[in-house]
Amino acid sequence: MPTSVRDEELLHRVCREVAPYTMVPQAPLLFTLESALQSIEVGLKGSIVECGTWKGGCSFGMLLAQRYKHGKIIKPVWMFDSFQGLPPAGERDGPSAKAYQRDVDSPYYYDNCTAALGDVLTAIKHFRFSEEECRVVPGWFSDTLPRRTTALEREGIALLRVDADWYDPVRFVLDTLLPHTTADARVILDDYYFWEGCARATHDFLASSDQAYRLRTIGEFAGAWFEKKASELIC
Repeated sequence: MPTSVRDEELLHRVCREVAPYTMVPQAPLLFTLESALQSIEVGLKGSIVECGTWKGGCSFGMLLAQRYKHGKIIKPVWMFDSFQGLPPAGERDGPSAKAYQRDVDSPYYYDNCTAALGDVLTAIKHFRFSEEECRVVPGWFSDTLPRRTTALEREGIALLRVDADWYDPVRFVLDTLLPHTTADARVILDDYYFWEGCARATHDFLASSDQAYRLRTIGEFAGAWFEKKASELIC
């Protein structure tokens, strides 16, 4: 967490620079940036993984925070996103999710959270991130995550941010990636207080574990997070 005025100024600078590329409000965005730096400060093994990136703002922010704080990027960021928008909401996502996808004229629809891959790649060049530092993996999680588990197991995951909205993708990410997440790493759940499916998937996943996980709130109910336990056994 920031311990100086300089750190706070640094993170607010990053928030301003990535604002055009994210829908995440400032409080959870700051927490995400702080968590990225914290993973380095405490020496956690692994890379950073974000599942559900939209235009890439959070991922870019976690990389910029490292660059400004340490003069280089220490932990690369994996960016997993379909770049085709959200899949259809299911029954476990509740009526609000289905209403959101029907209301295509809403100013908050954002084309069903679709982001053009070409625009994201252009932004990566703008920020001067290398392919090794910013690892973009387009496609549905069910296709892309299993193909990367060998690499992620080898590297470890020092911070996992889950911004997948609906029940099925949130549960799939947790089931697939928690076993490869480093002990004491933070797991951020962007939509826990916003979408019913995310909350249900989180609770179902945690109930399947033998660990007594504690969910913690980000800001004024702007998201939730927990820490990976040292011993993980998924039933």
